[in-house]
Amino acid sequence: MAGAGSEAARQLVQYVVVRSDLLQPLGWPLGAVITQACHAATAAIHLHYDDSDTQEYLAQLDAMHKVVLQVMRRNVTLDGSNS
Repeated sequence: MAGAGSEAARQLVQYVVVRSDLLQPLGWPLGAVITQACHAATAAIHLHYDDSDTQEYLAQLDAMHKVVLQVMRRNVTLDGSNS
């Protein structure tokens, strides 16, 4: 058994998926797309606030890690299939 405090903290990651079709051909301004991504990230934290992983993520304020992914259109799911 490892000694107390020897276990490294987990690196939790929040993934933000952004639709690239909002920029072209739908013509959304870049600021509007970024704003929607920020809203989605904040809503995810709010909806799962009581989850232990969310609390651990929030406790690592100086080490929060996000990954932004793009999908080409609305009907593509995270696993790449069409919905």
